[in-house]
Amino acid sequence: MKNIQRLVLLLALLPFFPSAAAAKGEESSRQAREKAAKKACITGDVRNGIDILGDLFVEYGDINYVFNQARCYQQNHRWEEALDRFTEFKRKAKSLSAEEQTELEGYVADCKAHLEKSQPIGSQPADAQPPSSSTTRLSGAPDGAQPGAVAGILAVGQEAQPSRRGAGLRTGGLIVGSVGVVAIAAGIAMAVKTHSIVDDMYKSGYHSDQESSRKSYETWGWVSYGVGAAALVAGSVMFITGTMAGRSSASGSQLALVPAIGPDGAMLVVQGGIR
Repeated sequence: MKNIQRLVLLLALLPFFPSAAAAKGEESSRQAREKAAKKACITGDVRNGIDILGDLFVEYGDINYVFNQARCYQQNHRWEEALDRFTEFKRKAKSLSAEEQTELEGYVADCKAHLEKSQPIGSQPADAQPPSSSTTRLSGAPDGAQPGAVAGILAVGQEAQPSRRGAGLRTGGLIVGSVGVVAIAAGIAMAVKTHSIVDDMYKSGYHSDQESSRKSYETWGWVSYGVGAAALVAGSVMFITGTMAGRSSASGSQLALVPAIGPDGAMLVVQGGIR
């Protein structure tokens, strides 16, 4: 009777044995794939490691596989992709301990720091070390290792800015030159008025008032011509000097516009040279 009871119990448990064996085989396969992904990431085969971890995440829905993708990118200095995966992990992770949160923020800060250092304006310090490859989360809780602190100062020499030397002279030259043009135009107008008065005097006869006006217009006309010509010359010299100063400032030139007064009148003298 007892033998019959044992046989019945054995027959009842028999369907469960294949399931247990299958579960054990599946777990072994999962661990083998995790091991292969870790090896691929460590040896630089990033694409293969990322693909294996992606397949595992799709099959098992374990968010830690996303974390491991981020670490795989980080270990291979692909900072932007690592930062993207860390952000995705942080978004989907439902509950993280304070220790896990600190670890995650450390990795994120490390990626951001390396991204800033990789900009063209600077170079990565020689003592910067890649992140440790020991911390992983393959289908389990974090191992408790804290990320190493990454700190450094990026010393970048200030890029030389285009020189604006001579801009004031160029602007001043344009203004003075414009005044010269206006003065010459006024001189021409005075000359036209003078000729008009002379014509009236020929037609109607000499009048002292007309003669006085003619002399005044003629005098102011010549004054306008003189002022206009001087302003045009001064404006041209100032503009040319400013242009030369702007072009040659990179080679250490020093140019100056110095007023000078002599027996023949006032003048502007350009002093300096290119060193």
